[in-house]
Amino acid sequence: MMPEIFSPIAVFDSGIGGLTVLQALKKRYPQESYLYLGDTARLPYGTKSPEIVQRYSQSLCRILLNYNPSAIVIACNTASTHALEAVRALAAPLPVIGMIEPAAAAAIQATKNQHIGVIATFGTIRSGVYEKELKKINPHIKASSQACQMLVALAEEGWSSGPIATAIVRQYLDPIFDTAEAPDTLILGCTHFPVFEALFRDILGSSVTLINSGEAAATQLSGITGTRGQIKMLATDDPERFAANASKFFDQGLVAADIELIDVTAAS
Repeated sequence: MMPEIFSPIAVFDSGIGGLTVLQALKKRYPQESYLYLGDTARLPYGTKSPEIVQRYSQSLCRILLNYNPSAIVIACNTASTHALEAVRALAAPLPVIGMIEPAAAAAIQATKNQHIGVIATFGTIRSGVYEKELKKINPHIKASSQACQMLVALAEEGWSSGPIATAIVRQYLDPIFDTAEAPDTLILGCTHFPVFEALFRDILGSSVTLINSGEAAATQLSGITGTRGQIKMLATDDPERFAANASKFFDQGLVAADIELIDVTAAS
């Protein structure tokens, strides 16, 4: 357990995609300390049932609470969809920030034609959570959604460009954008997807605004007061693979020795 003075902003995800959220947080609040927990033993969350995602998220929250966090960020759209309220109840009175509400609010602010595209994992799209949140803010919004589960695997393999990635991204985006009244805003509703930002821009052009859910969530954390600037990494399986793949999502070089292995069964 870290000493009490550490008091980090705690970030958890099903794996390493949430490092894009940590990156956004670190950029916005460089003076803060951070604790990142990737549930690499049980990924992916995107194809699992809501009940399992909620149970896994609660177990990660229990682990993080041992480190005296100042706030918890659920850096996973699927976990934000199915477990936000459960984690808030468990962590109270700490602030708990998910991905859905901030990204939806940012998209509403950005759109000019009131048509917003959403790409995410199968579980997030199936839940309809983004459409519900968008229409809660503005009932007149049109939302077009597409599950893009294969992009998660591509991102983890580092295939964020090239002919294979381009063909798959086009296959996913065409049903949304190859229409007469296409969206002018696209929510990247999975924390793996920012690694494809350059490819999305090449395909969609500059007229479509991309909403990074991690960057949007970072704006919700004003008022946190840590000052130590430390980062600690935890994983529930295979620190070597975690460290090797982290560079695709995070600009700080890591080796296996930097990653503390956590027994997730102890908190389940």
